[in-house]
Amino acid sequence: MRGSMRSSGKKRSPRAPPPLAPVLLLSYVVYLGCHSHGREGAALASNQERAKSSHYQFLGSVLGSEEKAQDAIFYSYTRYINGFAATLEEEDAMQISKHPSVVSVFPNRGHKLHTTRSWEFLGMEKDGRVRPDSIWAKARYGDGVIIGNLDTGVWPEAGSFSDDGMGPVPARWRGVCHDQSSSDDAQVRCNRAL
Repeated sequence: MRGSMRSSGKKRSPRAPPPLAPVLLLSYVVYLGCHSHGREGAALASNQERAKSSHYQFLGSVLGSEEKAQDAIFYSYTRYINGFAATLEEEDAMQISKHPSVVSVFPNRGHKLHTTRSWEFLGMEKDGRVRPDSIWAKARYGDGVIIGNLDTGVWPEAGSFSDDGMGPVPARWRGVCHDQSSSDDAQVRCNRAL
């Protein structure tokens, strides 16, 4: 017999569609830059709630509803940086990364916790508030800080150390730069990027 089919008398059902592939959700951090409330208002609960609400609104505009956004977001950064951590599909993360108000989107990776009291231990805040006498407030939250670095392998003329577009050297800068390649160790004009 060649290729014959017999009918069993039973009605044949149409083929079922293939099962859908499972949706892969990954954890991402969406960084939105600085808060509009500024550093001084970081500890105020009303500002933190406002930031959290703005995160739900933003993600809701991408996912289609604030309810979906609330399900996706598992942490809002509401104090010193503006952003949130959420479980997203890769396509959604890519779409979010192209939004003009987004600084960056990157996969969230776990890290080992070393302490839960860093801010208080360092004297930067107490009970969620920045104390007026804290080093954080005294240092104006790091504004205008000069960070010194001694590295004998830096070549200021290298393109990666270009100082184009950088502001003037702070008036209180008292450092010097030496030309180690000359025999008399002459002082040279410092590159503003270093």
